[in-house]
Amino acid sequence: MILWIAIVCFLVFVFLNIQGKEDQLTVKEIEVKIEPKEELAFIDSLTVLSIMKGADSSQNIMGSQQKSLKLDKMEAALEAYAFIDQADISLDLSGRLIVKIIQRQPLLRIISNKGQSYYVAKNGYKMPLHEGFAPRVIIANGNIAETLADSAFLRTQITRDLLKIADWCYSDEFWQAQIEQLYVDNYMDIILIPKVGNHTIVFGSANQIENKFEKLKTFYIKGLNAVGWEQYKKINLKYEGQIVAEKNDNLINSQTTQP
Repeated sequence: MILWIAIVCFLVFVFLNIQGKEDQLTVKEIEVKIEPKEELAFIDSLTVLSIMKGADSSQNIMGSQQKSLKLDKMEAALEAYAFIDQADISLDLSGRLIVKIIQRQPLLRIISNKGQSYYVAKNGYKMPLHEGFAPRVIIANGNIAETLADSAFLRTQITRDLLKIADWCYSDEFWQAQIEQLYVDNYMDIILIPKVGNHTIVFGSANQIENKFEKLKTFYIKGLNAVGWEQYKKINLKYEGQIVAEKNDNLINSQTTQP
């Protein structure tokens, strides 16, 4: 029993001693790590350091001791920035302040029916446009009333459906190469605008999204590749169990087997 008490007291002493030394650590170097590195350029090291300085403006970060730095406040300020998803700041025993940043990844750019434009991240978070960087993402426009100022996250069913379709295309190499724009018509149907061909695709809502994309892919491979990509001007996926394809000169119905 006495041995266990001695061990506990020793561990407490060691912990307090280490904690005291950590509080005395001085920032000798600052390293900013931003992920992902290549795909996005919404934020750079100078912007990160500026936000950190603004969160703790009473002193310079370099040369400061850990106990005087408001690291939690700096992290909160960074994560409040629209283009940052996560921030983590730590000081190692060598005096290196490591700042890890994960940028938000936009999947969609929405242009409202009033001409207001914003990006949307995978989780539905809205992001303003960036002066120095315009990522290549699917664009959605048409009969979309929701704006950036309405809410922090997407709040309407139509914009959530747009994001769901954009996310599906982004995660699938085939559709990422095919679809470049989404359009909401006056009937609140979502229209897909492909990169190849002059046709449009009436997708409707995002309901049964997997089934619709599988039917469309089958039609692309077995239909358009056989007769030519310029034969049709509209492909309609709204009808369950079939694809209604409108030719440039007449209307035909094309039955497709369920995948």
